[in-house]
Amino acid sequence: MGTRAPAKPRSRSGGIWAGGFALALVAGLPLVVPAAAANAIPPAGPVLSATAVVGSKAPVPTPGGVQAATARVLSSNALGAYSALVVDPATAAVLLEINPDVARIPASTIKLLTAAAALEVLGPSTRLATKVVRVGNTITLVGGGDTSLVRAHGGDPLAGGSASLKALADLTAAALPNQPVQLAYDDSLFTGPATGPNWPKQAARFGIAAPVSSLMVDEGRVRPGAISRVSDPAKQAAQVFASYLTKAGVEVTKTKAVEAASGATEIARVESPPISKLVERMLTYSNNDMGESLAHLVGGATGDGASFTGGAKAVAASIKKLGLPTAGLVIADGSGLSGSDRVSVDTYGALLTEVTTNSNPKLSAIGSGLPVAGATGTLAGRFLKGPTSRGAGYVHAKTGTLSGVVGLTGTVKDADGRVLVFAILANNVKSLNAARQSVDVFATKLAKCGCTG
Repeated sequence: MGTRAPAKPRSRSGGIWAGGFALALVAGLPLVVPAAAANAIPPAGPVLSATAVVGSKAPVPTPGGVQAATARVLSSNALGAYSALVVDPATAAVLLEINPDVARIPASTIKLLTAAAALEVLGPSTRLATKVVRVGNTITLVGGGDTSLVRAHGGDPLAGGSASLKALADLTAAALPNQPVQLAYDDSLFTGPATGPNWPKQAARFGIAAPVSSLMVDEGRVRPGAISRVSDPAKQAAQVFASYLTKAGVEVTKTKAVEAASGATEIARVESPPISKLVERMLTYSNNDMGESLAHLVGGATGDGASFTGGAKAVAASIKKLGLPTAGLVIADGSGLSGSDRVSVDTYGALLTEVTTNSNPKLSAIGSGLPVAGATGTLAGRFLKGPTSRGAGYVHAKTGTLSGVVGLTGTVKDADGRVLVFAILANNVKSLNAARQSVDVFATKLAKCGCTG
């Protein structure tokens, strides 16, 4: 148990603060978001207005009020070793802090940092291309890191859909002469290990994440709608693509893995939704494949390498460049599946304060991507009844769960209409259900409280 904040509020110095539920093995069983949901555009939820946050006329909460409202739940043994933070983003006043700079295992909440780096380094409007290049009678399917790529019926990626291999096959067939072709596939954009450091064992088998690849379709699932993943997503994508080419009238004589020739001519491409939309999907549904792809892409864009090591280095550097607190920060992957990750609630508070005040417009997709309590994504089934029901619709937060770890960090509108930023990370918890209930009650207490006393 840490020491509570003094009664007098204080503000952070050094500029504006810049600020799941991980698919994880729990007691040997996977907690899995369905493939269709994980790859869908999030439903529209309430969007915070930066003007309303900064210019809020709602009564200002006090540290004493916030601490009194949350004291009982924070004294629960269910939270193990934990850190908690509550901030009024309109004033940057810290209303509650318990071990704020202690870096803890974040689980899937680390996707907030992956999102910030992707938006800052890659840019919100950037789209990822899956393309086909040709040399003679050999065509090569080249992966660009788009984990939202589907088999067919993707729709318009600029209007809530995804790019599809069927559409790419149709474009390719139209660009080819009427003769047999050899099909190659290239997933060389990403380098290094296909699984992250200190990941849960058998992550692919239990549907937690596919082996990381720059070329995959339907998240590398063994078949559409399945939980488990294939061992070689790129090979699977090439086989699916070959079948669509055949249906389009192209005779494919051979399929093999290569690195596309530098002088090859591009004959077709499809592109993902913008990075901003991918970030929203990743956060809303805690999509691990997307988290790893975005981190690898950030590493590639900065020159650190499109790998776990390069991505981790690049994301950490981006967080530091954004001016966020980095005490104790350790990034091992982009999804939070690694037990080697470490983040402080100070870092999250700073990031989400920057998001809610819109001091960096590039980061706005983080706010719109947060799951809404009782309504969307990984919070759709929480805050629905009992002591947490008052938080439904008022709590927007990224979830995080690993064995022994529960986290929740986001924003909440209190009873007076004041928007607050909060973060809570609990490690070494004995019961995940009890800890998850406690963090939900913590957020609900903030929603119910005017906290001005």
